[in-house]
Amino acid sequence: MLDAGMHPAKEGYAALPFFDEFDLSTVDVLLISQYVALSFVLRSLFLWCTHAPREEKRLCCRTRGVGSIATAQTAIVDDVESLTQQTMPQSATCRSENQCKLFELSSSVQLRTLLFHVDHSSALPYVLSKTNFKGRVFMTHATKAIYKWLIQDNVRVSNTSSSSDQRTTLYTEHDHLSTLPLIEAIDFYTTHTINSIRITPFPAGHVLGAAMFLISIAGLNILFTGDYSREEDRHLIPAEVPKGVKIDVLITESTFGISTNPPRLEREAALMKTVTGILNRGGRVLMPVFALGRAQELLLILDEYWERHPELQKIPIYYIGNTARRCMVVYQTYIGAMNDNIKRLFRQRMAEAEASGNKNVSAGPWDFKFVRSLRSLERFDDVGGCVMLASPGMLQTGTSRELLERWAPSERNGVILTGYSVEGTMAKQLLNEPEQIPAIMARVSTGPGGRRVPTADDDQKVMIPRRCTVDEISFAAHVDGVENRNFIEEVGAPVVILVHGEKHQMMRLKSKLLSLNADKAVKVKVYTPANCEEVRIPFKKDKIAKVVGKLAEVAPPSEADNSQLMTGVLVQNGFDLSLMAPDDLREYAGLTTTTITCKQHLTLNSASIDLIKWALESTFGAIEKIGSTPSQDIKKENADSSASNGADVNGNVEKEEAADEEITFAEKETYLVMGCVIVRYTPRTREVELEWEGNMMNDGVADAVMAVLLTVESSPASVKQSCKHRQHDHDAPEIQNPHAYLNSEERFERLLMMLEAQFGPNITPIERPRLTKSTAHQNGVAESGAVEPTPKDEENGEEEDEEQLAKAEAAELARLHSLGIPVPGIEIKVDKHVARVWLEDLEIECSYPVLRDRVRVVVERAVETVASMWAGEKPSSSLRSRTTNGNGVGNNKLMEEKKPEPVGAEA
Repeated sequence: MLDAGMHPAKEGYAALPFFDEFDLSTVDVLLISQYVALSFVLRSLFLWCTHAPREEKRLCCRTRGVGSIATAQTAIVDDVESLTQQTMPQSATCRSENQCKLFELSSSVQLRTLLFHVDHSSALPYVLSKTNFKGRVFMTHATKAIYKWLIQDNVRVSNTSSSSDQRTTLYTEHDHLSTLPLIEAIDFYTTHTINSIRITPFPAGHVLGAAMFLISIAGLNILFTGDYSREEDRHLIPAEVPKGVKIDVLITESTFGISTNPPRLEREAALMKTVTGILNRGGRVLMPVFALGRAQELLLILDEYWERHPELQKIPIYYIGNTARRCMVVYQTYIGAMNDNIKRLFRQRMAEAEASGNKNVSAGPWDFKFVRSLRSLERFDDVGGCVMLASPGMLQTGTSRELLERWAPSERNGVILTGYSVEGTMAKQLLNEPEQIPAIMARVSTGPGGRRVPTADDDQKVMIPRRCTVDEISFAAHVDGVENRNFIEEVGAPVVILVHGEKHQMMRLKSKLLSLNADKAVKVKVYTPANCEEVRIPFKKDKIAKVVGKLAEVAPPSEADNSQLMTGVLVQNGFDLSLMAPDDLREYAGLTTTTITCKQHLTLNSASIDLIKWALESTFGAIEKIGSTPSQDIKKENADSSASNGADVNGNVEKEEAADEEITFAEKETYLVMGCVIVRYTPRTREVELEWEGNMMNDGVADAVMAVLLTVESSPASVKQSCKHRQHDHDAPEIQNPHAYLNSEERFERLLMMLEAQFGPNITPIERPRLTKSTAHQNGVAESGAVEPTPKDEENGEEEDEEQLAKAEAAELARLHSLGIPVPGIEIKVDKHVARVWLEDLEIECSYPVLRDRVRVVVERAVETVASMWAGEKPSSSLRSRTTNGNGVGNNKLMEEKKPEPVGAEA
């Protein structure tokens, strides 16, 4: 979450952001970017990420205004010194039009960031003490140093800012001081990782300590500028684009839209001309400023001008406020965080102090020669001309409002507004030069030094004539339209989100950006979401896993070798993926592993191992026999057990009496199914034991094996398989089986039906016959080995007689047709792999062993279940498989030989 501020024109709960809209317990990080002496609206940016290969990460934007709370999965809240330009009602239910954003990036990790100007941070004590927020809070060192005094002053002002019967205390000074240790200070240009989300602060150039944040989450880089300035001034480092980083999303302010400020020198000249004009006519100059920030820049300008003009040195310059006086110590401390001009002044004045030999002489650049600090107006002698810098800058209440009401009736006096004025504040109203202004400060003690406090009773308000002059000369530390556009172009982000601006200014800037990108090949997306509006932005990122440990020693599979698979454990640490062997989990991932071995026992009443093996092969293809326990081993185990159980107390073993006859047991057989489930069969007790390592995949295979075993004794195919070799008669008349006595064409159609059900419709006939060595010699063609018809071999210079080859093929086709075989074979395509089935002897050729074994099992089951293919027409039927290079050439391997079956085999 970035920033937790309050609205400057509202009081109590109505000034809070939308904290009631979100669960703050889900916020992991709160980043504070800057400070000011007022409270503004909260803006939040939420991010989270889910992963998949080439997945879309969705960036979801919601805007939140004033009056309620804004937070969600990962939030970044931007500061709002400039809120909206439209008038805000005093109702607690009002929600402003200024823009604050929420980003959702698909993931489980969340980030919240806070920026700080008190309009960016005055709600922070409330968040830390009154809500269920349990995350971490970060800000720069300078921001934290000033934050303490500003919030303390804000609490005291709030306690006297409304009448006692309407006062709402959001938090106390104790709440503020007790939560101060929860804030962690960080330096510029340092990267910090919180729940795999990396944040890096960069100087924003807005006020001392102000930062813009680079947020990296799951490979997506988001740059949030907050309030920033690229103008060279007297004490701050201007904002710069982070080097060497590709920004995916830029969230930037749009305070001034496309408006352009005059050059800095012209504005300084105009300021001095206006100030001297008011002083020359005997008036007083009121410059409402924020307690910290632009006030220090103006003090440098005034002090430098007074030094060059001795005629003005008799006129005092006042900087009023106890908080401002104490916070000046922070400016004197953090000289290293400022620009070269301040560092030069520091070295120069230190040298002057050393040369004078007086150690009591103040030597810092913030030790002004012509500026006086006042604690309060009670110590101010309001006689003659002067220049007064007083806070707050919006003239809502406080010292600046009291001086305005005191000096406004005199036409000799003048008010110079140097900052940005928010709609609904007295500063904004003064720009319209009203004839009267309301007097809200009531004197609470008698005498000329009586203190004034604001009153909220409309009936007691009186109107004061306004005769003083009002001038606006902007020294706001915000980029203007040109600087903002140049920064956006330099960043080059494909997605730009405009925040911190009045609605029509944002729309004007958006139109300008779109027009500048009209001729580009890749269009830049510009968003200006309204409050509570959600914006979803898709992003595509490759999912890359780093192979470590033992797997890194294995050569990765190539695209050509589709049969090789790399298996391991995919470990996600935040958003980093690593693939490793289970044995490496402790070393590379810091994880401990536990192997769960699952076992299942069942007893079969009548199924033999042959039937069990047949059923498993029909479902899972070839199964591997991994061992057996012979009868001698069983006998030895029983003897050892008896010996241990029959020993007496002295350890003597009683000698077993020799048996008259020994009964031998069949071997205990063990098979491996799908490489993961071990099946053990004990013939004596007909018990079947399943054992496997528990995981999601193995559990699924084990469930399938259990299903096969539980139905092996009752399924029709199993009954046929177990009964086909047993002969028996029935007294009842035999009913002819509709599946018996099929001709070869019908059997071939049923074979195709089963193959299509298993492998899909990509089954095509092979037109040209396969010529073996015997058939080639019979037809007058010289062959060596089992071959198929091939083109001329130009390399060896051998020429085949095409006429003899055609004659041999025709003779072979005639022979096959005489046996009832319609085509020499069929070709099955599954993805990139091809399997050939030669119909005469049902031999399978395929370079991919997995597909070859599966086709062999399906063909075997089809022939046994339906009927033998060419029984009665061919002396023997065998099922062979051959490993080839895909073109029918290779080493023959006899996989399994089947005896011929009767012609009328029943289904």
